[in-house]
Amino acid sequence: MIDSVEKSPLGFRAEPTTPHCRGSPVSRIETLPRTPSKPKTKQTKLALGDETADFTVVCEGARYMAHKAILSASSPYFARMFRFSGSEINNKEVDVQDVDALSMEKILNYMYTGMYALPYGIPIPETDYCKHSSLALLKGPASSPKIFKRKCPCAGKCLAPAHLLMHVRIYTVADYLDMFDLKSYAQQGVEDVLHVYWQDEGLGLADALEEAFTATPDDDKGMRDTFVGALKEHPGLTVDVGDVRAWLDANPDVDESVNWG
Repeated sequence: MIDSVEKSPLGFRAEPTTPHCRGSPVSRIETLPRTPSKPKTKQTKLALGDETADFTVVCEGARYMAHKAILSASSPYFARMFRFSGSEINNKEVDVQDVDALSMEKILNYMYTGMYALPYGIPIPETDYCKHSSLALLKGPASSPKIFKRKCPCAGKCLAPAHLLMHVRIYTVADYLDMFDLKSYAQQGVEDVLHVYWQDEGLGLADALEEAFTATPDDDKGMRDTFVGALKEHPGLTVDVGDVRAWLDANPDVDESVNWG
């Protein structure tokens, strides 16, 4: 008797010849094991205020939904807070005192993105030669900067005179939070604003000087040296009668650093 199932030359099994039932085709016999599939993982990036936030930072009534993992990784201040159980941990929120809400918001943005942007900035042209170093270039013929052919170090950045005090305040809070990288970032912001707007009446230089020299430790020379350097570079700011001159008269140690240091 002939077997109803015959093998084909190619290694396939023939289908049954019984007319009453139709069998499913049998696939080729596999000799190699299948490659195991990799588990599918969903990559998620934490963002300030997203649905996974597990801690709230309160500042001047504003509530910022954040993540303990980001806060502790960015700031030793928060890392210490989470290490020791206290009312903040139990309530899952902390009320930050003596800090303005705008500064706190920008600091949190920096924790998540490595940068922050201040409002109302004006883009510095990338195609023009720098004219910010002296009044002669600022107020002279438009062709004067072409003589030196120096590209502005702030080209492409969005700056405004009002940013000066904002950067200083962020710097002082960053010092409190032990965020040294943020301090460097804010200090660079001060250098940029001073480079472009050192002569601008809306700069609020005296107020920024007061903040920088009273809200930071005496041994913290970073921001202080930035201001002293700018005043040395532009002596007209210290000679002319005005708020800056009055502030220097009230702070003779700084005045000495500017004129003789």
